[in-house]
Amino acid sequence: MAIRLTNIGIEISLREGDQKCLEPSPDADQDYPRQHYIYAHVDDRGEIFYIGKGSGRRAWSTERRHSLWHRYVDKHLGGKYSVRILQDNLSLEETEQLESDWIYQHRGTLVNWISPGRDIDLDALQRYNQLRDANRSLIRHTKTLIEKDDLDRAVAMYMEAINAIPGYLSIKYEKGCVAQLIAEEEAEIGLWGEVEALNRLTMCLIKLGRPEEAARHAQSYFARYKGDLQRAAAQRILGRIEKALARKQKHSAVRKPGLHTS
Repeated sequence: MAIRLTNIGIEISLREGDQKCLEPSPDADQDYPRQHYIYAHVDDRGEIFYIGKGSGRRAWSTERRHSLWHRYVDKHLGGKYSVRILQDNLSLEETEQLESDWIYQHRGTLVNWISPGRDIDLDALQRYNQLRDANRSLIRHTKTLIEKDDLDRAVAMYMEAINAIPGYLSIKYEKGCVAQLIAEEEAEIGLWGEVEALNRLTMCLIKLGRPEEAARHAQSYFARYKGDLQRAAAQRILGRIEKALARKQKHSAVRKPGLHTS
């Protein structure tokens, strides 16, 4: 029995070898493919690294590509690749299953993010999802049920959520080429954490009159999860802290006793 993930769900086959080897259609139009089609992106060695479906000029477009596709093309291929039309003159329904079959056949060399052939440790992925989902549930619970009535407790719970992030980010469930590209992206851009936990934490600390503490937590968080600095939420957090610090400094200056003359 063979079990594999496809674009439309889990497929179970009675025999491991019941999948026919797909071959490119000899009459597929390589310049102006007809109707819907299956296409491949091929490197200079003739190795297929991406498979997709489309119509019109989709095969030649670089728009709406995953960031890992761009990384592989730019960093590993120097921007050089060719387009090969594998099958054309298809209905939209035919491309759905055929794309999945082509991807599965070439799964060992592809960078497709949506791929039935991605090499994933399913047990590790399950652990990752369980821990991440539990942590996100803690953040939502704190925001909706705790924060309004007990800011100090909310602060402790948001800090607990931030401290839990490494427990699942350290789980490596991806393998193969995609795993390599993810590692490269993380090394270049940085890790992504749970910025909503920091967002709520800093809000609570500012309400408690502790903007300096909020600033320290933000600095520590973004030093570890640099990827989140690209999010709009990061700028809102940093701007909020800056304003809170300025207000506190201004109020402190007003409260200082000055010189009085009669």
